[in-house]
Amino acid sequence: MNKLLKLTSGLFAISFLVILTGCGGIVPAANSSSDAPSPAVVTQNSDQQHPVVGEIELKVMTFNIWIGGEVVDFHQVIEAIRQSNADIVGLQEAEGNTARIAAALGWYADERLMVISRFPIIEPPEAQSDTGVDYVYVQIAPGQVVAMSNIHLTSDPYGPYAVRDGQPLDFVLEQEKNIRLPEIQERLASWQEVISAGIPLFVTGDFNTPSHRDWTSASVGSLPHMKYAVEWPVTKEVEAAGFVDTFRAANPDPIADPGRTWSYGYPYPRLNENETIDRIDYVFASGADQVLSSQVIGEPGTPNVTIVITPYPSDHRAVVSTVRVKPVEPPVFVAVEQTRVIAGERLIVRYHAPDEEGTDRLAIVPAGGAIPADEIMWLPPQEAIFFGAVRFGTGGLEAGEYNVVLVGKDDQELARQRFWLVTPDAKPVVFTSKPDFASGESITLEWLNAPARMRDWIGIYPAGNQDIYNGYLSFAYTGATVSGKYTFGADDLGDAMLEPGEYTAALVSDDGYAILAKTSFSVVP
Repeated sequence: MNKLLKLTSGLFAISFLVILTGCGGIVPAANSSSDAPSPAVVTQNSDQQHPVVGEIELKVMTFNIWIGGEVVDFHQVIEAIRQSNADIVGLQEAEGNTARIAAALGWYADERLMVISRFPIIEPPEAQSDTGVDYVYVQIAPGQVVAMSNIHLTSDPYGPYAVRDGQPLDFVLEQEKNIRLPEIQERLASWQEVISAGIPLFVTGDFNTPSHRDWTSASVGSLPHMKYAVEWPVTKEVEAAGFVDTFRAANPDPIADPGRTWSYGYPYPRLNENETIDRIDYVFASGADQVLSSQVIGEPGTPNVTIVITPYPSDHRAVVSTVRVKPVEPPVFVAVEQTRVIAGERLIVRYHAPDEEGTDRLAIVPAGGAIPADEIMWLPPQEAIFFGAVRFGTGGLEAGEYNVVLVGKDDQELARQRFWLVTPDAKPVVFTSKPDFASGESITLEWLNAPARMRDWIGIYPAGNQDIYNGYLSFAYTGATVSGKYTFGADDLGDAMLEPGEYTAALVSDDGYAILAKTSFSVVP
């Protein structure tokens, strides 16, 4: 759970942003963990050019680490991942610590999606959406990938609380359909494209909703708050899209193996009176050949824990699932490893080309620039024509937005990805389109040099309000952008909009409450 994701009323519904410029990045680290899986066996396909991995076993983990993982012991977050022997992990509530966790493990990190992996991570251009990054590729071997997505749905109002407090089934279902179901539906179209392309796809996350497979007629009464069966719509929708709930596939009996993940304590054994305990953290899979096992990682002395960590660092238990899967060759792409690049640092560009003769060069152009007229510099793919990486130096480039383009023969553009170059001293900035707004007028906020993490957000507070946690009047996510703008209207602030007075706008970091920048503005009669 995360209070930031709370919908306090219909007036302050979460608004997702249109990406205007920039995006976050992938931080590479040495793949040196001693418990890494055996190397994949790579063979050649019939044309003797493209590698084929074949079937392998992968361990995929979901882990809400609870307010950056620092409430109990940050090192125990690392230990929990090590003990799980996971290969790929979707984190929630990372609060800017995604790369730090990956570095401690010697892994790779995608800060925008809060995904870490033993294997290189790639953000293909087609995964970009108005809300940020819908998925990444995890490169198991050259030219062979699986896909991974990671989500954190709105926490409040929370369905099990409504059941506990006596609300009828119709009320609970309507609440779910209005709050969490639209959030998952925004991702499903993009995920369906991955599934249709034949790429195995994992989706991890804190869904903040139970499963329809758990709240059955047989389960009623197994916990005090489970008063009636509920066909929870989010998990039904995900499964209808072609995904398998890996924990329930491996542990089909919800009575014998409830697998509850939230919450046994803040931290254990501290627990709010009348708290509901449920399974809301999932590893879903599409395209997996077989689910071999799914285990719960948590605190000692509580039910259904397979991997015990003492002290346990989170209010959520983690889940790790082992599946057999066949990595596949992805579509053509070009992808920067880090889309917020410090001027003077190197820019690593990964690519997948159509065939041995299909790619001529990788070129850098200003944002929206044409090929070949606006090329600033380019590199050939060298010997790695089919699948590989090149490294550009950014010295001499001015700060701003750029594109890297995969160029085929006869100057054919095959793929394009954006990145931002910022100066070494660049600091995040937020500002309004003007200092004063008329009463009833929409409020436009803009930001620059943001970290471009998936859950960076902007919020509006009354001037002088010191309660960062509860005091915001409305907020919206930045869509994992380096810079952009968003207009708060009636859908965000209510029909009355902001009353005349003084206000503060803040840019806040990554699923948390650390203010990166702020500015003041007025609303006048």
